[in-house]
Amino acid sequence: MIQVLEEPIGVTYASLISLAFDVCDEFILVKRDQIGLHPNAEALLDRLQPYVKEMKRQDEWPGTRLLGHYADVYYFECNEELKALLLHVSKRLYQWMQPEMPEDLCFLKNGKAWLINSAHERMSVIDTIDRSEILKIREIDGIMIY
Repeated sequence: MIQVLEEPIGVTYASLISLAFDVCDEFILVKRDQIGLHPNAEALLDRLQPYVKEMKRQDEWPGTRLLGHYADVYYFECNEELKALLLHVSKRLYQWMQPEMPEDLCFLKNGKAWLINSAHERMSVIDTIDRSEILKIREIDGIMIY
């Protein structure tokens, strides 16, 4: 696992998201029940609705486990159109936090969490042992890992 030590912002964020779209086949966004959504976040979810592959009621997702609460977890296929949209609406990884945005943008590779993002905790992890992926992550200017 690779712990991302500083929030990816701007070009660093764009490079990380682009790599995630290259490596992964799906991503998730979360709408938690106990936190309201800003009208702009509602509008974004409406805009994303045609791309929703599946929506599940869950009490956990990569990096988060709720106690006594549930959330709508939206699953999307990685494609160029959605990559452009995500890069347009956000310029930093921890911006994916309610109420301003849907929560915890995470990426999955073959059903397994690859980029785990807990925006409220300002923590993200990349779970890979693939040497070529690790080398690409290290090439992203601004990603500090250990």
